[in-house]
Amino acid sequence: MATSGTVTFRPNVEEIITEAYERCGIDIQTRTGYQAISARRSLNLLFSEWANRGINYWTVTQRTLNLTANTSSYDLPAGITDILDVVIYDDADATRTDTIINRITISEYNQIPNKTDTGKPNQYMLDKGRQSGSNNIYKLFLWQTPDRSTYRLNYWSMNQLEDITASNEDTDIPYTWTECICAGLASKLSVKFAPDKFPLLSNLYKEAFEYASSNDNDGVSLKLQPTGLNLR
Repeated sequence: MATSGTVTFRPNVEEIITEAYERCGIDIQTRTGYQAISARRSLNLLFSEWANRGINYWTVTQRTLNLTANTSSYDLPAGITDILDVVIYDDADATRTDTIINRITISEYNQIPNKTDTGKPNQYMLDKGRQSGSNNIYKLFLWQTPDRSTYRLNYWSMNQLEDITASNEDTDIPYTWTECICAGLASKLSVKFAPDKFPLLSNLYKEAFEYASSNDNDGVSLKLQPTGLNLR
């Protein structure tokens, strides 16, 4: 018997919600509009939980920040939840040479005597306080303050998963996390709509998360971790 020959299985939000409610023992034919809204909200809360559990490697993006002379602070793009690694280079150089920039804590940055010293930056501090309304816009502080506008920061950022806003959308997750998202949503929905099934579904979710997260790495024994403390 021939196989399908396809590798396109990606359940959308509606299919994930249906799977989760079925695991809770709830007939999809009797599901209400409110239960669909509740499930989408729980999916977004699940994404927030994953962001707090560590590095989600599929959300990691390489970015470049153009520095400006005599400017020491920069707003980062919305949705960045952390910075993992940063190097600096001078775009004016004939041969690009990357130099590591070290991360320091808010306390260490605050104790720098003269924050207006200019030169090639060699340290940065990430202010994770909310900078713009409800958006996650973090601010990056550099020391020394750049003395020219040809410096470029090349950095890897961890990013927030895209919001779930409608049931006909796809989810911002890779194939290997499909079971985990279904199990996680079922666990969260059982708290609200099938509490008797919560112990079982919670344990299944824990197992699915362990499997997914153990596969979600950069393929080496040493894992990439943000340097410095993430102090607010």
